[in-house]
Amino acid sequence: MSDDHKVSRSTAYQRVENDIRSRILSGVLAPGAMLASRHNLAREYGVALSTAQQAVSNLIAEGLLETVDRKGTFVAQNVGATERQAVTGQNLSEAPTPGELRLGIVSTALIDPSVSADVGSMWARLAIRALEQAFSAAGGSTYFFDRYPANRGPYTRGFDDGNAVQMPAAISELRAMGVSAIAVVGLCDSRDMSDEVISAVDIEEIPVVYLSWHEIPPPLAQVYYDNRYAGYQAATHLLRSGYSRIVMLRPFEEQWLDERIEGAKSALRHAGAPQRMLQLFPQAIERSPYLVRGTIATVKAMVPTLLGQLQQDPDSRIGIIAPNDDIAYAVVEAAGHAGLVIGADFGLVGFDDDARSCSLGLTTVRPPVEEMGEEAGRLLLRALRGEKQGLHVRLRSHLIPRASTFNNLAAHSGVEK
Repeated sequence: MSDDHKVSRSTAYQRVENDIRSRILSGVLAPGAMLASRHNLAREYGVALSTAQQAVSNLIAEGLLETVDRKGTFVAQNVGATERQAVTGQNLSEAPTPGELRLGIVSTALIDPSVSADVGSMWARLAIRALEQAFSAAGGSTYFFDRYPANRGPYTRGFDDGNAVQMPAAISELRAMGVSAIAVVGLCDSRDMSDEVISAVDIEEIPVVYLSWHEIPPPLAQVYYDNRYAGYQAATHLLRSGYSRIVMLRPFEEQWLDERIEGAKSALRHAGAPQRMLQLFPQAIERSPYLVRGTIATVKAMVPTLLGQLQQDPDSRIGIIAPNDDIAYAVVEAAGHAGLVIGADFGLVGFDDDARSCSLGLTTVRPPVEEMGEEAGRLLLRALRGEKQGLHVRLRSHLIPRASTFNNLAAHSGVEK
């Protein structure tokens, strides 16, 4: 091992150790709070697992952490406020104590747990759960403000803001509850509400983070995921799985879809593959936004034409990338009517990993919604400690390979299915 590598690794574990120590001594991690697993710490700090283990071992030896067999690692119960102030030299009364940490959460769209196929609700619930866990681990509590109470009228369509409490009023209500930080969950929202949030709260006074499926303008702190990389992942998976042609369905125009197309083009370029391997279908479209029912009907009408073209080229291994899982299911249905088998006659990739994709064996790209909640919680806790760095976080999605792209290799390599 080189001297430079030794110094780098030493600096890394000390950085992790110092940050965890600071969180304990400042009270953000309260006595008895459970520490994240070594694997999650390594991912959070961007270090090797052995580096995270060494940092935790040193803090255990120091007496700030303690392990409980088969349960995990916890902040030692005997770390009191007097000891924390003596070690840090800080007046801890100036920062929120764990009991005073209260996170206000508000969603830009309805969260309806009764509709299993509502991807926006599923994403929001997962992100909120991760936020709540981050604050509870720090000794805090959370309060969710429902902008869609039943007494305001029925929720009539996919993105219905007509019967909602307006965002400035919701923010004001959260402030009246005495929250010390605010998280706005905008996963699958139809429009950016960051201006409305800023108009309702002084972000220099109360930390605010916006969780979004796309990048929003400054100055709000935000956590979002990279649609370009999501398209890159889908195309790269098909290329590595042996597909010689890739068809991206583009039945409407949306910025996030254009970003995924650009990501797919980058995947071909980096693989040294010709751009002609990627086909957009249809090639020309009238400008139209994504509307669930109308778009599904349009896709069902156009897919037979596409599948007919695929059948005329039986020697090509063709992979289709759908804009989302809903449209991928329309492809599955149309293929069934044409007597084609997904995964054998062609490959198929969707996006979202909704409730049906696993049972149908659909390869899909899953947004990092839990990680977004975890990261938002960390940003807010750091902001409450006075840290203002790293308030713009972009995360990558996860590709989940399933049978819709696996069987192709078996069909063309002599491997028994």
